[in-house]
Amino acid sequence: MRKITKGRENIKTNSKTFFAIFFVLIAALFIVHLRVLINNLQYEISGKNKTEKELLKEREILKEKLEFLKSPSRIEKEAIRNGMTFPKEWQIKTIIVKKK
Repeated sequence: MRKITKGRENIKTNSKTFFAIFFVLIAALFIVHLRVLINNLQYEISGKNKTEKELLKEREILKEKLEFLKSPSRIEKEAIRNGMTFPKEWQIKTIIVKKK
């Protein structure tokens, strides 16, 4: 590496050294900036993945509930399992609706 000297005769040498150091510094700052952006994106992606897993789990739960609601036989089995029984004759009331 050349020595930085004082004087007018070595202005070209000093300016070349200055510009070389300047560009190396700019390149290093650019690389650091890119690394920070990459780290931020990694955190954001991991957060999105966690949210996606939670939503997929909730979706599966909702699918199970939908299947349960679609099938009357399942509803009947679940009701009997929970202690419910069919109504007796005297518990059923029929309502007649008259059209006007």
